[in-house]
Amino acid sequence: MEQIPRTVLADSAELLRFTEEVLGRLGTRPADAHDMAVQIVDSELAGHESHGMRRLPEYVDRALAGHADPRAEVTVEVDTGALVRVDGNRGFGHLVLRDATRIAVERAKVHGIAGVGVRRAEWAGRFVDFVDWAANRGVVTLLFANASGSAQAVAPPGGLEPRLSTNPIAFGIPRAGGPNLVLDMATSAVAMGRVSEWRDRGEAIPEDWSSDGVLQFLGGAKGFGLALVAEALAGALSGAGTVSPAPAEDHQGVFLIAIDVSRLRDPDDFAAEIGRVVDYVKDVPLEPGASTVRVPGEGSSATAARRRAAGAPVQAFTWARLSELAERFDVPLPGETTV
Repeated sequence: MEQIPRTVLADSAELLRFTEEVLGRLGTRPADAHDMAVQIVDSELAGHESHGMRRLPEYVDRALAGHADPRAEVTVEVDTGALVRVDGNRGFGHLVLRDATRIAVERAKVHGIAGVGVRRAEWAGRFVDFVDWAANRGVVTLLFANASGSAQAVAPPGGLEPRLSTNPIAFGIPRAGGPNLVLDMATSAVAMGRVSEWRDRGEAIPEDWSSDGVLQFLGGAKGFGLALVAEALAGALSGAGTVSPAPAEDHQGVFLIAIDVSRLRDPDDFAAEIGRVVDYVKDVPLEPGASTVRVPGEGSSATAARRRAAGAPVQAFTWARLSELAERFDVPLPGETTV
């Protein structure tokens, strides 16, 4: 019997071409299709497959069903200078958050600090792209997100039923001498995308992720507290919506805080100091079996560099769905070699 390959080694440039063409078939503007495709493929290359190519069919399905508008543009609803609220108008979250981050950085450069609330955005994948982009421009960012009251999948400590979504948080800090110091994490024990990925592979979800099929918070009460902060800022303050017994539309709410480093420190000196902090933290005796200490962002950067050169191993179940998209939209599949 012929063995079915578990992964397909795909060229990164070909993945980008394919993703961009599929998004274009939905009516997405060429520049927007490119930006969104870069984010999706970068997630795959960084080893975060749960937010990479496996999500492309989901984005397509939501657009074709009318839940997402591929041509939507962000609308500024409230503008007080340093504080802005925008309506994503059900646009792809990758593009809505791209525009919101640009606004946040622009306003931080003018006012020193800025806050941007976002409502009615589609799912934006990883947030690290946005906070890293800001860090490259000398701006520290803190990002909080919720599901606008939908996707209640995580139980509070001591509770038996889910009440909150995974409510991710992210930050980006400029760093000299290495990748920016970035973090992008769910406040639950694991992101929902990872759960779906494990289920697609037919594997049992680790017990420390859930209890009786309900996700748990990262660190118990600590993750729960962070999730409540995200619900307050991304849901209530942004006007996106918060959890309740009532049904809610499954959009994403976000609140982004941006700080211009130059208002308090010389940007180069600040980035150099962060670099020294990281170097000191990493310069520590290693426990048996450990090869190095990696701060947030370093592991993904190393994986991305390796896969960009050698190809990205796309899971077979994801490749099958990409094949369906290729047939539906008459777009050639990326060149591949089975491994």
